[in-house]
Amino acid sequence: MFSTFFKQNKNKRYNYTPRFYDERKERLDNLKKKHGLIEDDNDGKRFHRTNFRDEWKQNSKIQSNRNSRIRFLVILAFLLVAAYVALSYLDISMI
Repeated sequence: MFSTFFKQNKNKRYNYTPRFYDERKERLDNLKKKHGLIEDDNDGKRFHRTNFRDEWKQNSKIQSNRNSRIRFLVILAFLLVAAYVALSYLDISMI
C-alpha cells in the first residue's frame, strides 16, 4: 500500500529518429565541402570562415598585449634610470 502511494513516476522515454530528406541542406553541405569550408566528418574536424567579430577580438587582444609589454619596458627603463641617478647622487658604490 505504501509503495504505490510514494512511488515516483518515471519519465517516458522513446527513440525518435526524424525521417525526412532536406535536399537544400545536403546541397549546401556539398558546396561547403567542395570549397573547403567543411572537411569530411571522418576526421571530426570542421573548418569555417572566421567572422569579423572573432578577427576583431583576436586583433584587439594582440594589440593589448603589445601595449602592455611596451608599458612594462618604459616603466622598467624609468625605474633603472631613477635608481642610477639616486645611486650616483648618494655616491654609493656598488662594489
